[in-house]
Amino acid sequence: MIMILRKKIIRSIAAITATLSMLALPIASANAEEIVSPPYPEYTGWVVQDGEHYWFDSGTMARSKEIYDPSSNAWYWLDADGTMARNKDVYQRSNGGKWVRYDSNGHMIKGEDYRYGGWYYFDQTTGAMAKGMKYIGSNGGKWVYYDWTTGKMAHGEQYVNYDAQHTGWYLFDQYTGAMFHGDTYIRSNGGKWVRYDRVTGKMVKGLHYQDGAYYYFDQTTGAMAHGRVWVPEWNSYATFDSVSGRYVSKDSGNNNPGNTGGENIRGRFCKKSEKGQQRIDGDGTLIVCECRNGNNTPHWYAK
Repeated sequence: MIMILRKKIIRSIAAITATLSMLALPIASANAEEIVSPPYPEYTGWVVQDGEHYWFDSGTMARSKEIYDPSSNAWYWLDADGTMARNKDVYQRSNGGKWVRYDSNGHMIKGEDYRYGGWYYFDQTTGAMAKGMKYIGSNGGKWVYYDWTTGKMAHGEQYVNYDAQHTGWYLFDQYTGAMFHGDTYIRSNGGKWVRYDRVTGKMVKGLHYQDGAYYYFDQTTGAMAHGRVWVPEWNSYATFDSVSGRYVSKDSGNNNPGNTGGENIRGRFCKKSEKGQQRIDGDGTLIVCECRNGNNTPHWYAK
């Protein structure tokens, strides 16, 4: 009798457990097409339901695709569930693959955009997020750098290495992001004068000729030399002005790829006895002592 009663109790517990398990099963969510439908079978356009926007193309809901709405003259992205993307970055395979951004209205952003604490740029035609060096027209026109990974505009000192041409240190304005060109004092490495190339904007390193004079910049830090330093390009020690950094003199008895003094002598007077003679200028230019423009006073001129 006890055994029979125990079996009944076990069967009852099992039945209750099964019932509770069935109640705990999740209810299958309805498909988007089951809760959102177009006004008629061949409808093309927007359907708004519960605050969400859906796009139908000839009666078919758009999913995981971009669409163009001529009525608003804008491109949109529809997520996998059919809802319109808002305030969202999306990677698309069109145009060879690109990151694009959609604003609060779902419109594809084009041009400059400030978001996530920084500036970004999107192509005016394709909407593709810019990465790398780019010239833009704002602030009177400027070269800027958009991070190769995030696309965010760089400010301050920045090491760039996304390709061989641009590998090096650059300086970008703290506010506008404009690339700096020229000489400036920066506080890194204990403070130093450095030079950013007038054309490329890249930090200069090593021996550099500019405005009729040589300068030397540390091969590692880019710091401008002041005083006596070793110049590998000349295989010699040389002295540079303590204020301007301009080349002053080179230690005697060592080789120099320029003239014997390592200095620029172009345009200086030369002796009449030297007329017709040729020499190598400090920057490697072949020069000749001669008179020009009817002037009987000889000078050194570039050949």
